[in-house]
Order: sequence, then structure tokens, then C-alpha cells
Amino acid sequence: MMLRALLTIGALQVITMLVLLVRTKTLALTLGPELVGVMAVIEKLLAVIAQTVSLSLPFAAVRFLPERWAAGPTAFNDLYTRMRNVLLALILAATVIALLITAWRPITWGAALLPYRDALIIALIGLPVVALVPFLQNVIAGRMEQNRSMLVAFLHALVVAVALLGVWWNGLAGYYAAYAALGVILVLGITHMAMSGISVSKPAPTPRFAMRLPTPIWRFSGALLILTFLSPFAALFIHYRLLSEHGAEAAGWMQAAIGISLSVRAVLGTAHSVFLTPNVNRGGSPVERMAWANNFQTTFCLIAGIALPPLLLFPDIAIFLLYSSAFLPGATFVMVFVLTEIVLLLSGTYQSLVIALDHMPFHVVTNLIAQLLVVVTAFYLVGPLGILGAGLAGLIAPIFLYFSTMIFLRRTYGLRLPAYLFARSVWLLLGLVATGLIGAYSQTHSLEALLFKLGIYILMVGGLALLLTGQERQRIREIFDGWRAKWM
Repeated sequence: MMLRALLTIGALQVITMLVLLVRTKTLALTLGPELVGVMAVIEKLLAVIAQTVSLSLPFAAVRFLPERWAAGPTAFNDLYTRMRNVLLALILAATVIALLITAWRPITWGAALLPYRDALIIALIGLPVVALVPFLQNVIAGRMEQNRSMLVAFLHALVVAVALLGVWWNGLAGYYAAYAALGVILVLGITHMAMSGISVSKPAPTPRFAMRLPTPIWRFSGALLILTFLSPFAALFIHYRLLSEHGAEAAGWMQAAIGISLSVRAVLGTAHSVFLTPNVNRGGSPVERMAWANNFQTTFCLIAGIALPPLLLFPDIAIFLLYSSAFLPGATFVMVFVLTEIVLLLSGTYQSLVIALDHMPFHVVTNLIAQLLVVVTAFYLVGPLGILGAGLAGLIAPIFLYFSTMIFLRRTYGLRLPAYLFARSVWLLLGLVATGLIGAYSQTHSLEALLFKLGIYILMVGGLALLLTGQERQRIREIFDGWRAKWM
């Protein structure tokens, strides 16, 4: 069940990634490293604004709506409507304020962005789309409809791909204008999808634009308020510091390396939000939820260990296919950014458990410490080490979060990672580091090099095979037997 669900979600996300590949490739060829680097900084700025003023309502949707869905459509509809109204009011106000600041005091966003003020103004118009799409996707996930939630991600990918037509019209500003226009249509369509098929009983009289939320949601959002700012700000700080210290071209090279890691997150990480989080919030004892999270993590490590080594062994090919030869200097740093995403996903499995068990103070404090570590590390390392320093700064946060979360669960509930899962996690990380280093420093494609890399991959997968549980072996045999019966 777990393996099939993750494979289905992953397959849907692969289709989405193919669409995003077209978008990334086109931007790389038409804009070049400099404007791609600037675009990365602008999008990080949009994320800071959108995530801060959203008050974690997209996250709250997947945290609280599954329980309301179980209670009935009327309860679900009431809470969803109020959350949507609050988010809409906040993001529209933030958009107006951000536009006024950019028009009258653009230096607020930093001197390095002054030459690109026109593009920034157009990008800010799309802020409501940036905030509402993830919220609506999580609303659908809150209905326990993971496949439809993934459809939202696919439709959003289509929007950003079609918005490329704006690049030929007016460069970076044209892209953001097309995205804002198409995004409004998308949001209207997803809003209809979020409530489709629900028969709601006649509710009691309520205000036309109800915005009163239950106290637990305000408490949840308030606890995460600082974090919703600091987390995207840390990412913005890294990008802006590299832009100002090493130039827009270096920022573009780093964005290419990050783009590979974001592809990994998109394919492997979507299951965390649309599958893992709703299920651990459905109820159960800490032991039961931990067992569910362990099963998820076990399957995740298996899939990651099979899928990622080829990518890390040939990062130059990945950069060339996803971007262009102008971005190849970023290939050397792909491993550190991919490793960051994987450690983040490994820690995120158990962070979702901490949140489901309502330990928000611990979650907030540890994440604040992690993001402060990122900012401090980036301040000292980006200048002398450039892209490598930026990658190391990003890696320190998930490492800290993983160990602090596991220690907390052990001390609070006596929950420990099973030995087989610990061994699989360690093997996965060691394998990713080894294949990443080989790929970074051996970018030749001679027959000897190819055979050597093939041997490393076989060793990696062989180690995972030895660590399979009996139940996994049986389930894999059943899947292959089913395929054989169907196609042979």
C-alpha cells in the first residue's frame, strides 16, 4: 500500500516535472545565467512576503482540515471558507503595500535589485497566486484526495510553462505578467475543485465574508509566525549575498545546482505534504503514528536510494539538459544541494509527527535555531567560498533538525528509530555523498569512467537490497508478479 501510493504520487510528479523541465530549459536558453540568477532572488523575495503574511494557513490547512473532513462536509466547508477569506484579505493587502514600496522606495529590497525594478513590480502583482495555490492544494489534500492534489501541482506547472510566452514578449517582466494573468484563472478553477462533489447542509446564518477562525488555528499560526518569515528569509539571504558578493552570473550557476535539487524535492518530497502529513494527523497514539512514519521513511529511503545516484553521478548532464552549457560551472555543487533536500525530507518525516502531537513550541524553537544557523553560516562562508559556502550553509539546518527531532521524540515518548531504518538511512546518505563526489570531480564520459560509475551504482543498490525487510521483499515480488501477469 505504502510503496504503491508513493510510486503513484511520484509518477504524477514526474509528469509535472517534465512540464517544469520545459520551463527551466526555456528560461535558461532565453535569459542566460545572469537573469536566471536575478529571477531566483526575486522569487525568494516573493516567498518571504507570501509565506509571512499567509500566517502558515497553507500548512494549517493540511494540519486541521483532515479532521474536519472526517467530521463531515459542513464542518469542512465552514473552516475552509474562513481560512480562505483570511488568507485572501492578508495577501491582497500585502500586495498593495509591496507595490507601493517598490514604486516609491525600491532601495528597501536591496541595491542589487534596483536595475530590475520593473520586473519586480510585475512579479509582485502575482503574489496572490503565489500564496493561494499551495493553500488550495493542501485543502484538497485535506480531503484525503492525494491524486487530485497532485493534479493541482500539474496545472500550476502548466501555467508557469505557458507563461514562458511572455518572455518573448517582454523578457522577465513579460513572464511575470503572463504568470499573474494565467494564475488568476488557475486559482478560480482550483477553488471550484476544492469544493466539488460536496453536499453541504444549509448552514446557520453567517457573515458574508466570514473570517473568524478557531482559537487553535490562531495559536498554530501565531506560534509559526516568526518561522514563516525567517525560513524564506534565510534562503533569500543566501541568494542575495551571493548576488552581491559574486555577481549575477554566479547566482545563476548556483540556481542551476539548486534547480536540480528542487527537482528532487518536487518528485520525492510531494508525498510528505499530500500523503504523510494528512495521515499522521488523522489520530492515533504516538507509538502508532511513529510506526506509520517509520513505514513511510523506509519506503522513501528505498526510492531515493534507487533514483538519485544516477543523477549525482552525472550532474553535468543534468545541468546541460535542464539548463544549458552556460550553467555547467554549477554542476560541481549539485551534490551538496541535493543532499540538503534529502536530509530535509528525512527530518521532515518526524517533524510532521512532532506537529501532529501538538508540540509546537519545540518545533518553532528548533526551526528558528536552524534558520539562524543558516544565516550566520552564510554570512561567514558565502564571501570566501561562494556557491560551496551557500550550499554548506543550507545543509546545516536539516542536519540540526534531524538530530534534535529524534532526540526529542526519544526523550518525550521513548520513540526510537528501528535499527533497520537507521542502517538504511545511513547507507542512503553515505551513498549520496560518495556518488555526488564522484560525479562532481569526474565529469568525463569515457568508457572506463562509465563502467566505474555503473559499478558504484550497482554497489549502492545492492546495499539497499540487502537492507530490505521480509515484508518489502514479498511486496516487491507481488508487484512484479502483477506486472508480469498483465503484460506477458
